[in-house]
Amino acid sequence: MNQDNHRGGLEMSRANRAVVIITTLVVAVAISVADVSDYLPELTAFVLIPVIVGTYFQGLRFGVLVAIVAAAAELVAHLKLEAGIGHAGVIFNTLSHSFIYILTAALIDRLTMQLRIITNLEAQRNNDLDIAKSVHESVFAPIPDSYGNLSIGSKVAFARELGGDYYFFTDLDGNLFFCIADISGKSTAASLFAALLNQSVTEALEHTADLTAFVSGMNLRLSRALPEDMFITMFCALINEKEIAYVNAGAPPPLLFSKREGSAKMLQSHRVLPIGILPALEIESMTEPFGPGDVFLAMTDGITESPEFREEPYEKLQELLVRHADASAQDITNAIFSQSVPGKSNIPLDDVILVCIKR
Repeated sequence: MNQDNHRGGLEMSRANRAVVIITTLVVAVAISVADVSDYLPELTAFVLIPVIVGTYFQGLRFGVLVAIVAAAAELVAHLKLEAGIGHAGVIFNTLSHSFIYILTAALIDRLTMQLRIITNLEAQRNNDLDIAKSVHESVFAPIPDSYGNLSIGSKVAFARELGGDYYFFTDLDGNLFFCIADISGKSTAASLFAALLNQSVTEALEHTADLTAFVSGMNLRLSRALPEDMFITMFCALINEKEIAYVNAGAPPPLLFSKREGSAKMLQSHRVLPIGILPALEIESMTEPFGPGDVFLAMTDGITESPEFREEPYEKLQELLVRHADASAQDITNAIFSQSVPGKSNIPLDDVILVCIKR
């Protein structure tokens, strides 16, 4: 269909177009003739209404036609009614008005074209965003609420429609493999790199169950794929009913609360850089006992950098763990999340992944 036959995404039947065409022309002629009358106020500006309507719905050519018909009707009315000025003045007025009407039609046509372009770009953006959301959602499997004698509480919340935070759970040789990561940046690209990260994690775990080899392989693969200004902070662990083995590659240190000692400690690897910065990393694997009543708490920086925890985050988190140590894993998770998110919106200022594992 000719683009002059529909504007702004509005499609019209032939009957409707005929009504618009006839009505617009009649109104333009009526206003032009009435404008000549000595008994009515100046109506010239009102001729722009049918010109604008005609241009918007039927395109520039029809808008120009309305302008010419309106100017011609005004000229005929002036000459027929002998409006009191010479023919030269009448013709000059008519030409001036014609120029204004045609210029208005051209401007409206330009604005309509720009609006259509913007509308199309917005539709394309929404379509791309829907695709990105589908890819992003496919990355995340539901977090289990238990593993053997371990109970698991969790909360995942994104500040925007898409986020760069990531988690992964799986059984690995009788251990619970857990990974939490944060891809730098908050754009759609970060969320799509989460899909790449997920693929890399699953493929790496097919070849090794050793944490140092896993992190080393992940770093080698992703350092080639990530842009220079992007990196990934990651914490991964193998958890069973006796101990937690872990590697922390620049992630906010998880907390491990010891029921026996009544205190919590941070799980960090001091010499390991985030993933993707260097092609080779010096990997430091650590092991901590995991006894009855102990609580493991991992989080992304949406928690530690939230308004409530920004100052002395780990001191406050340790206090919460000590206070809620006898609660369930999910209750501990809920208590920490509710303090990190202001108000009752449940929408954090930054992406949040919070996981609590209790033996």
